[in-house]
Amino acid sequence: MRLPPLVYLLGAVSFLMDVASEMVYPLLPLFLASLGAGPGTIGLVEGVAEATASLFKVVGGRLSDRLGRRHPFLLLGYGLPALFRPLLALTQSPFHVLLYRFLDRTGKGLRTAPRDALIAESAPKEALGRAYGLHRSLDTLGATLGPFLAFLLLPLLGFRGVFWLSALPALLAFLLLFAVRETPRPPSPLPPLALGHLSPGYRRFLLVSGLFALALSSNAFLLLRLKELGLSQEEVALAYTLYNLLYALLAYPLGGLADRVGLGRMVATGFGLYALVYLGFAWARTAFWALGFLFLYALYSAAFEGANRAYLATLVPEEAKAGAIGLYHTVVGVLLLPASLLFGLLWQAFGAAAAFLTGAALALGALLLFLVDGTGRRAYPG
Repeated sequence: MRLPPLVYLLGAVSFLMDVASEMVYPLLPLFLASLGAGPGTIGLVEGVAEATASLFKVVGGRLSDRLGRRHPFLLLGYGLPALFRPLLALTQSPFHVLLYRFLDRTGKGLRTAPRDALIAESAPKEALGRAYGLHRSLDTLGATLGPFLAFLLLPLLGFRGVFWLSALPALLAFLLLFAVRETPRPPSPLPPLALGHLSPGYRRFLLVSGLFALALSSNAFLLLRLKELGLSQEEVALAYTLYNLLYALLAYPLGGLADRVGLGRMVATGFGLYALVYLGFAWARTAFWALGFLFLYALYSAAFEGANRAYLATLVPEEAKAGAIGLYHTVVGVLLLPASLLFGLLWQAFGAAAAFLTGAALALGALLLFLVDGTGRRAYPG
């Protein structure tokens, strides 16, 4: 079954924006360290950034459902990061980086739920795994090219030169959005987005995902760990490029596999892989082993990210699809702030192993809660 052209177009937009974002992202923890920031400060910056994105996801989703439109929120959500991206090149302190990340993630928050709802509305239900898998694959191909460009350009241009150039693909992504066409629905008042109005399956998955979110410290800490184990700044950027390449290559076929074996099974597999990766990063004593677990992390990302979004789409009501998706991302994202703060403080106080072991324990707890209900029976549909 062919996927609709809109899925490919949205994937191309995400590809370009991720080229821009990932030219910057793997350099940020190193750039912050060069400005005098420690692990605790890096945890604060990344936690605030991700929590900000998530807070705005429910806003973008609810407004999109209320107005019956998705496209204006895509324009705003991709336009804001394109506009503010050059500001990063002018930063002089960790606070300035925090301000940039706040503005950038505001745009991400506004666009995510309307975009995911548009994919769910345009793709056949029996191909949701492939649709989200394709989108994650194109998105991650951009995330592969971005760090590779950073690896090539960093020795020539330095941090700030790379930050300036990252504005170009962000602008192209914004311009491509003008080719998106949607069929608007008539505006209508919406009931309050209360948990009691949503399905028991949605509420349970929200609880499981909230616990798992506490394990989801920023990927910046994985990169910082690689640096701690002896990789150079350029090698860290190259390693992140290879991680994203493997993620991109696996996301689409694993999305198709999730459609066949069951979205719930693929989500459970993702929880388990995440715990294994964090155990590995706690145990690793050389960069060689850490790189091996980084590439296993790519398998987790490819298996989990698309299947998780597709599984969520099967649990939300049609009349409030973007709002329910946005609520999920908001609840999970708000917990990313304490997750990254806790991880950074544990690392600072007790070392990297203690922080990664805590993340692994939380992921295992989420897996167990997902697999069984209060009577010990299997709790998720295939």
